[in-house]
Amino acid sequence: MDWLSRLFEMMPVRGRLDLRCSYGAPWRIDQGPGEVHEIPYHAVVGGSAVLEDPTGGRPLQLKVGDILLLPGNPRHVLHDGSGARPVPARNRPMLNLTISENAGTGDRLDLLCGHFIIAPPHDRLLRNYLPSRLVVHAGDHKVEPVGSGTATQLVGLVSLMRGESAVDHLGGRAMLNALSTAMFALVLPCQRSRRGAGGTSCARRRSPSGARARGAI
Repeated sequence: MDWLSRLFEMMPVRGRLDLRCSYGAPWRIDQGPGEVHEIPYHAVVGGSAVLEDPTGGRPLQLKVGDILLLPGNPRHVLHDGSGARPVPARNRPMLNLTISENAGTGDRLDLLCGHFIIAPPHDRLLRNYLPSRLVVHAGDHKVEPVGSGTATQLVGLVSLMRGESAVDHLGGRAMLNALSTAMFALVLPCQRSRRGAGGTSCARRRSPSGARARGAI
């Protein structure tokens, strides 16, 4: 059994998709802090977003294909970057998730928001292993080596989530949550594969952090 499969066998992770945000600028998302055993995620499937740095550092630009994870579930703020007063959002509950919309007329954002649940004490292991802010650039195919396919898998998986979240049908919530869990399994091994300004790219599945995770087992 490979190290990642063994890790997930010992440390079960459950994913859940909570919201699909469909906003027109100006908009703002102010979320957290939450439970430390939960890791919130945001997947940009349309448009762009700006993540504020809570320490006062430079904001991070998120684009289509970016997946943001925030281990430790801190308070975080996402916005459109215009500086204008945001248009209030309204939540519309559906059968399998909630759609959040506003009446903004500016540039559009399509964002999938959810979280991963890791039971104690394994949540502490992951918080020590992962950076406090992790962005995987799943759409950066230029660094994808022949035969790897991780970025392609992530793009395809997020596309499935986008399609499933657009319709209400029997078993849809179970499908969305299973896809969320699979996304975590793809993101984890590539989070240290390539360092860059503000994030990493899924260039390969093997990474130095994998050795640390194997050692933790």
